[in-house]
Amino acid sequence: MTVRAYLRASTADQNASRAKDDLTVWAAEKGAHIDTYYVENASGATADRDELRRLLVEAKRGDVLLVEAIDRLTRLKLEDWKELRDEIKAKGVVVVAKWLDSTHARLTQTQSARRDWIADAAHEMVNDLMIEIAAAKAREDYEMRRARAAQGVADRQARDARGETTQKGYAGRKADADMHRRIVDLKQRGMTYSQIADTLKTTRPTIARALRAAGLLHDSTSAETSQNHD
Repeated sequence: MTVRAYLRASTADQNASRAKDDLTVWAAEKGAHIDTYYVENASGATADRDELRRLLVEAKRGDVLLVEAIDRLTRLKLEDWKELRDEIKAKGVVVVAKWLDSTHARLTQTQSARRDWIADAAHEMVNDLMIEIAAAKAREDYEMRRARAAQGVADRQARDARGETTQKGYAGRKADADMHRRIVDLKQRGMTYSQIADTLKTTRPTIARALRAAGLLHDSTSAETSQNHD
C-alpha cells in the first residue's frame, strides 16, 4: 500500500506545494507515511491534469490518494466527476482528505491489520456520500466565484459607461508590493530563481513579474531567463 499525496493550485501564481509540510505532518500523526507527491498548477474544473493522470497510472489497488480537501481533487461538473470517481474506484484506490473527517479511518485502517475496512460496508456508504457532497460543494463554490467575478467585471464596465469611474477598465488583481520588494532584494543579492522561490514560497512567474516591474527583466528574455538563471 502506497500513500500518494496530490497537491494542486489553480494558477501559476499560487504555490501548489503550500500544503506539503502540513499534510506530511498530519499523515504522520495518523501513523502513515506519504510515499510520493504529485504537485501541479491546474484548474480543478478540468480532469485533464498531468500529475493527476500520472498518479492514477502509477497507483495500485489499495493505495491511498491523499488530498488536503476534496476541492483539491475536483471542481468538476457532475458528469466529469462521475468519470473520475469511477476511474479511481476501478483502480481500487481510496480517497482520503485531511478536511473530511469521515475519510480518516481509511488512512489509519490501511496502516494496520486490525480490521478490513473494505468489509465495513456501512462506513463506506456514508463515506462515499460525504465525498459526493464535498465534490458537489467544490463545484458549486467554483461556479459561484466565477459568477461573482463576471458580475464584478460587468458592474465595472457599466460604471465606466456611465462615466462614474476615473480609470477605465477592470484593473485586475493588485500585485503584492511587499512580495515584489523582497524578490527584487533577494535577486540583487545574487540568489537564483529556485533559491528565491524556496525562500519566499512563491513561483517563477511571480518572480519574473516582480523583476520585470523593477526593470531587471525584459519581456523578450523573460521566458529564457526564468528557466536558465539557476
